[in-house]
Amino acid sequence: MPIHANELTHRPLAFATHVLPAAAYASVIFYAGLIRIGALPEVGFVASDKLLHALVFGGLALLLARAVHFLQPNASLTKKLVLGCTGSSLLGLLLELCQALTVYRSADVWDWIADTVGALLAIGLAALLFTWIPRRAHG
Repeated sequence: MPIHANELTHRPLAFATHVLPAAAYASVIFYAGLIRIGALPEVGFVASDKLLHALVFGGLALLLARAVHFLQPNASLTKKLVLGCTGSSLLGLLLELCQALTVYRSADVWDWIADTVGALLAIGLAALLFTWIPRRAHG
């Protein structure tokens, strides 16, 4: 689908709403994943570490797919979703590698697997929604 002239005039706003959220979210993930933290207090029900990884990186996959929509507007929906999922998984792997280089954090391959599963589930749900929801006609 070609880019219309009126979309080009709103490019800075589109960049701010499509790309910056993904960059900010990834930055927060890396900050939180690399800071030194003490033991967390027990406060009743706490979601497991792997569930939190899946949720966080599932959200990242969706934001990355939105960024790809801005950066590659003519790409197919499938390509945008695959790139969002792949980017999220690779950033999860990079975070684990960075944690392996610290003395106060530990890398865990199961964390990366949880990141990837979360990204796959989020992108899969998005693909289902886009399949079931009819597209608006552009005119």
